[in-house]
Amino acid sequence: MFIDSYMTPGLRVAVDLVNDVVVRPVHPQEAAVKQLLSFDPWSASGFRPRDAGGFAALAEDLHMIFTALDSADVDTAAAGLNELLEAAPQETHLAKDDGQWVLHHHPRDAALVPAWTSICAEAVARLVADGHGDRAGLCEAEDCGRAFIDTTKNSTRRFCSTACQNRVKTAALRRRRSAKAPS
Repeated sequence: MFIDSYMTPGLRVAVDLVNDVVVRPVHPQEAAVKQLLSFDPWSASGFRPRDAGGFAALAEDLHMIFTALDSADVDTAAAGLNELLEAAPQETHLAKDDGQWVLHHHPRDAALVPAWTSICAEAVARLVADGHGDRAGLCEAEDCGRAFIDTTKNSTRRFCSTACQNRVKTAALRRRRSAKAPS
Protein backbone atom coordinates (compact mmCIF):
# COMPACT_ATOMS: atom_id res chain seq x y z
CA MET A 1 0.00 0.00 0.00
CA PHE A 2 1.30 3.42 -0.94
CA ILE A 3 0.81 6.26 1.54
CA ASP A 4 2.53 9.42 0.37
CA SER A 5 3.86 12.33 2.40
CA TYR A 6 0.63 14.30 2.01
CA MET A 7 -1.60 11.47 3.19
CA THR A 8 0.47 10.70 6.29
CA PRO A 9 -0.45 13.75 8.41
CA GLY A 10 -4.07 13.67 7.25
CA LEU A 11 -4.49 10.01 8.16
CA ARG A 12 -2.63 10.52 11.44
CA VAL A 13 -4.82 13.42 12.53
CA ALA A 14 -8.00 11.67 11.32
CA VAL A 15 -7.22 8.57 13.38
CA ASP A 16 -6.15 10.59 16.43
CA LEU A 17 -9.26 12.79 16.28
CA VAL A 18 -11.53 9.76 16.15
CA ASN A 19 -9.69 8.06 19.00
CA ASP A 20 -9.04 11.01 21.32
CA VAL A 21 -12.23 13.00 20.76
CA VAL A 22 -14.91 10.36 20.03
CA VAL A 23 -13.96 6.80 21.03
CA ARG A 24 -12.04 7.54 24.23
CA PRO A 25 -12.34 11.26 24.80
CA VAL A 26 -9.35 12.92 26.42
CA HIS A 27 -10.34 15.80 28.68
CA PRO A 28 -10.05 18.66 28.43
CA GLN A 29 -10.86 18.36 24.75
CA GLU A 30 -8.91 21.51 23.88
CA ALA A 31 -5.74 19.97 25.31
CA ALA A 32 -6.31 16.73 23.41
CA VAL A 33 -6.68 18.51 20.06
CA LYS A 34 -3.74 20.81 20.75
CA GLN A 35 -1.57 17.80 21.62
CA LEU A 36 -2.45 15.85 18.49
CA LEU A 37 -1.65 18.88 16.33
CA SER A 38 1.63 19.58 18.13
CA PHE A 39 3.71 17.85 15.43
CA ASP A 40 2.83 20.66 12.99
CA PRO A 41 4.24 24.08 13.95
CA TRP A 42 1.63 26.03 11.92
CA SER A 43 -1.24 24.15 13.57
CA ALA A 44 0.24 24.31 17.04
CA SER A 45 0.73 28.06 16.87
CA GLY A 46 -2.64 28.68 15.21
CA PHE A 47 -4.78 26.57 17.55
CA ARG A 48 -7.27 28.52 19.67
CA PRO A 49 -9.59 27.04 22.32
CA ARG A 50 -12.58 28.04 20.16
CA ASP A 51 -11.29 25.59 17.49
CA ALA A 52 -12.00 22.58 19.72
CA GLY A 53 -15.70 22.48 18.79
CA GLY A 54 -14.93 22.43 15.07
CA PHE A 55 -12.43 19.63 15.57
CA ALA A 56 -14.99 17.71 17.64
CA ALA A 57 -17.51 17.95 14.78
CA LEU A 58 -14.84 16.80 12.32
CA ALA A 59 -13.99 13.89 14.63
CA GLU A 60 -17.65 12.79 14.70
CA ASP A 61 -17.83 12.88 10.89
CA LEU A 62 -14.58 10.94 10.58
CA HIS A 63 -15.78 8.36 13.11
CA MET A 64 -18.86 7.73 10.96
CA ILE A 65 -16.60 7.30 7.93
CA PHE A 66 -14.26 4.88 9.75
CA THR A 67 -17.27 2.93 11.03
CA ALA A 68 -18.63 2.63 7.49
CA LEU A 69 -15.24 1.56 6.12
CA ASP A 70 -14.82 -0.98 8.92
CA SER A 71 -18.20 -2.45 7.91
CA ALA A 72 -17.14 -2.49 4.22
CA ASP A 73 -19.82 0.13 3.46
CA VAL A 74 -17.69 2.16 1.09
CA ASP A 75 -20.73 3.92 -0.42
CA THR A 76 -21.68 5.45 2.95
CA ALA A 77 -18.05 6.36 3.66
CA ALA A 78 -17.71 7.97 0.23
CA ALA A 79 -20.88 10.00 0.76
CA GLY A 80 -19.54 11.26 4.09
CA LEU A 81 -16.17 12.05 2.56
CA ASN A 82 -17.84 13.91 -0.30
CA GLU A 83 -19.72 16.06 2.22
CA LEU A 84 -16.45 16.92 3.99
CA LEU A 85 -14.67 17.61 0.71
CA GLU A 86 -17.48 19.91 -0.44
CA ALA A 87 -17.44 21.81 2.86
CA ALA A 88 -13.64 22.10 3.06
CA PRO A 89 -11.70 24.71 1.15
CA GLN A 90 -9.50 23.27 -1.55
CA GLU A 91 -6.83 25.13 -3.42
CA THR A 92 -3.66 23.40 -4.48
CA HIS A 93 -0.43 25.28 -3.87
CA LEU A 94 3.20 24.72 -2.96
CA ALA A 95 4.51 25.98 0.36
CA LYS A 96 8.00 25.84 1.78
CA ASP A 97 7.96 23.93 5.07
CA ASP A 98 11.26 23.50 6.89
CA GLY A 99 13.19 24.39 3.73
CA GLN A 100 11.34 21.84 1.60
CA TRP A 101 8.56 22.41 -0.93
CA VAL A 102 5.35 20.67 0.07
CA LEU A 103 2.09 20.37 -1.85
CA HIS A 104 -0.93 21.65 0.07
CA HIS A 105 -4.58 21.30 -0.88
CA HIS A 106 -6.13 24.07 1.17
CA PRO A 107 -5.97 27.85 0.71
CA ARG A 108 -2.94 29.58 2.19
CA ASP A 109 -5.16 31.68 4.43
CA ALA A 110 -7.53 28.89 5.52
CA ALA A 111 -8.50 28.79 9.17
CA LEU A 112 -7.22 25.82 11.15
CA VAL A 113 -10.39 23.68 11.27
CA PRO A 114 -11.28 24.04 7.58
CA ALA A 115 -7.66 23.37 6.62
CA TRP A 116 -7.54 20.15 8.65
CA THR A 117 -10.99 19.15 7.40
CA SER A 118 -9.58 19.41 3.89
CA ILE A 119 -6.37 17.55 4.79
CA CYS A 120 -8.09 14.70 6.65
CA ALA A 121 -10.92 14.29 4.15
CA GLU A 122 -8.56 14.20 1.21
CA ALA A 123 -6.21 11.70 2.87
CA VAL A 124 -9.03 9.27 3.70
CA ALA A 125 -10.65 9.87 0.29
CA ARG A 126 -7.38 9.04 -1.46
CA LEU A 127 -7.15 5.85 0.59
CA VAL A 128 -10.65 4.89 -0.61
CA ALA A 129 -10.01 6.00 -4.21
CA ASP A 130 -6.83 3.94 -4.33
CA GLY A 131 -8.85 0.84 -3.42
CA HIS A 132 -7.57 0.68 0.16
CA GLY A 133 -10.69 1.67 2.07
CA ASP A 134 -10.53 -1.71 3.76
CA ARG A 135 -7.29 -0.55 5.41
CA ALA A 136 -9.23 1.88 7.64
CA GLY A 137 -10.59 -0.09 10.56
CA LEU A 138 -11.83 -0.11 14.11
CA CYS A 139 -10.21 -2.26 16.78
CA GLU A 140 -11.95 -5.60 17.24
CA ALA A 141 -11.26 -5.70 20.96
CA GLU A 142 -14.69 -5.70 22.59
CA ASP A 143 -14.03 -2.79 24.91
CA CYS A 144 -11.99 -0.66 22.50
CA GLY A 145 -13.20 0.36 19.03
CA ARG A 146 -10.29 2.74 18.37
CA ALA A 147 -9.57 3.62 14.73
CA PHE A 148 -6.43 2.61 12.86
CA ILE A 149 -4.95 2.42 9.38
CA ASP A 150 -3.68 -1.04 8.49
CA THR A 151 -0.22 -0.69 6.96
CA THR A 152 0.67 -4.37 7.21
CA LYS A 153 1.91 -6.09 4.10
CA ASN A 154 -0.87 -8.66 4.00
CA SER A 155 -3.72 -6.41 5.22
CA THR A 156 -4.57 -8.51 8.29
CA ARG A 157 -4.53 -5.97 11.11
CA ARG A 158 -7.59 -6.23 13.37
CA PHE A 159 -6.53 -4.33 16.47
CA CYS A 160 -5.46 -0.76 17.21
CA SER A 161 -2.45 -1.87 19.21
CA THR A 162 -0.43 -4.85 20.29
CA ALA A 163 -1.86 -4.41 23.79
CA CYS A 164 -5.44 -4.91 22.55
CA GLN A 165 -4.37 -7.84 20.37
CA ASN A 166 -2.56 -9.52 23.27
CA ARG A 167 -5.48 -8.96 25.66
CA VAL A 168 -7.99 -10.51 23.24
CA LYS A 169 -5.76 -13.44 22.35
CA THR A 170 -4.89 -14.12 26.00
CA ALA A 171 -8.58 -14.13 26.92
CA ALA A 172 -9.34 -16.53 24.07
CA LEU A 173 -6.51 -18.82 25.17
CA ARG A 174 -7.82 -18.84 28.75
CA ARG A 175 -11.34 -19.67 27.54
CA ARG A 176 -10.02 -22.57 25.46
CA ARG A 177 -7.93 -23.89 28.36
CA SER A 178 -10.82 -23.66 30.82
CA ALA A 179 -13.10 -25.46 28.35
CA LYS A 180 -10.60 -28.33 28.08
CA ALA A 181 -9.87 -28.54 31.80
CA PRO A 182 -11.33 -31.58 33.55
CA SER A 183 -14.16 -30.83 35.97
